[in-house]
Amino acid sequence: MLTWLVLGGSFSGVHAAAPEAGVVIEPVVAVDLANDRPGEDTLESWTWIRARVRQPGNPGWFVGIDAEHHLRDGVDLEGTWAVRVAESGWSGPVGPLHLRVGNLVERWGKLDLTSVVDVLNPMDLRAGPLMSMESTRVPTPMARLQAGGSKIRTELVLIPFAGSDRAELVGGDWSVLRPGMLEAFLAEAAGWEGGTSILLEEPLAALQTGLKQADPSTVRGLSEGLAQSGRPEALLYNGEAALRLEMEGRGVDGALMAGALRAHAPATALAPALQSMLQAEEWPALDEADAIVSALEEPLSARWPRTWFAGGEVSTTAGPIGVRAEGGWWSDAVLQTSWLGSVLSPKLAAGLGLDWAHGSTVFLSVEGRWQRHLSPPADLFLQRSEQIDLGAVLRVSALSDRLELIAAGMGVVAHGEYLLRPEIAWRVSDPLQLGVGAIVLGGAEAPPATLGQAMRYGGGPFAYFGDNDSVFFRLRWIQ
Repeated sequence: MLTWLVLGGSFSGVHAAAPEAGVVIEPVVAVDLANDRPGEDTLESWTWIRARVRQPGNPGWFVGIDAEHHLRDGVDLEGTWAVRVAESGWSGPVGPLHLRVGNLVERWGKLDLTSVVDVLNPMDLRAGPLMSMESTRVPTPMARLQAGGSKIRTELVLIPFAGSDRAELVGGDWSVLRPGMLEAFLAEAAGWEGGTSILLEEPLAALQTGLKQADPSTVRGLSEGLAQSGRPEALLYNGEAALRLEMEGRGVDGALMAGALRAHAPATALAPALQSMLQAEEWPALDEADAIVSALEEPLSARWPRTWFAGGEVSTTAGPIGVRAEGGWWSDAVLQTSWLGSVLSPKLAAGLGLDWAHGSTVFLSVEGRWQRHLSPPADLFLQRSEQIDLGAVLRVSALSDRLELIAAGMGVVAHGEYLLRPEIAWRVSDPLQLGVGAIVLGGAEAPPATLGQAMRYGGGPFAYFGDNDSVFFRLRWIQ
């Protein structure tokens, strides 16, 4: 369908403006200077290439291609290459309505670091805080139908095929199961006591050897398979739909929205027999072997539940201060629990942002988000039933905007942890910018060292990856 829309748009008028094209190449290389965990990646690089072409006007078409190369050096030297369709589609009037359709990014909300209502597109989490802002949201097949004028507008968003976050679960420094955790666990489990230990000694040794000798591509395939397990089929009745009402007034603009959405991350459940065995660190008796065999037929189940969502956003100014706010409610938000479990709970969240600028040289933004799960379990994983997240960005430009100092950070009050990302950037020429910065993470609890510690970790996400401190070098070329 997109091909026909592009062809139709390109011949829509003799006097159509010439297409506009551009490309951005952005490599980032991160070096971990502290060897504080066996098997960690000491060097990691991401190179993002974003090519865009569009036919300006109304109607008009737009096509994007994203390519990425990922390299990391740790236990193995790994390199992957991928090319994907970026935001692409057609936009124009259809009678009294305005249609935007294709593989789209539809950003809701006013906040950047602590957004509450940016719920339509999945997120790419594979590079952690190294991720390029332009590559964070995953484009999704979508149609947006809009009606109204400049002051009041309504829109219907249809997402025919539910999407999911891109996350690495096994084998990387930003994955839940860090490099070496599975192999170390199998070596430890070989020494557990229990009636069935004698039967499992050889299979465990073979599995441990297989993991050590597995190609990196095999481990990545395992991670991708786990991340996509149980995903709804690409059928229309598995899709999503949302409504939005936008209003603009003198000095104030806002919106109300509601939708029937799907979770972008799965609700997982580890087989009870396996969970009990892992928690006890003991193999079952011989008369319980059948239960373990049955559990191994489906050790980890996953489902992608629906949720009703309602929210709102507003922005205004108070003197020299820009004010932004968001709020939302979910009927069935997914809550991860220890040992790969999960539950569903209603959720409330609200966020507030304040901005201040001094000409074009200084910009300061401070944001905060409060969220509360209304039916939480006791053993939450990487979060609290009620928590406050804080974020801030300071940008200072000098030397005719050639020198830029950027200091960004986030904190989770409930966990007492933080993420800091300072950077210095120098614009060598109009198309070329160079930057050097650091990623600093920490918290009250040490990062997990074993699989058992990871499965029952009591800290938050920044402390979990607290041994990933690194220095990074960035280049950005725009043409």
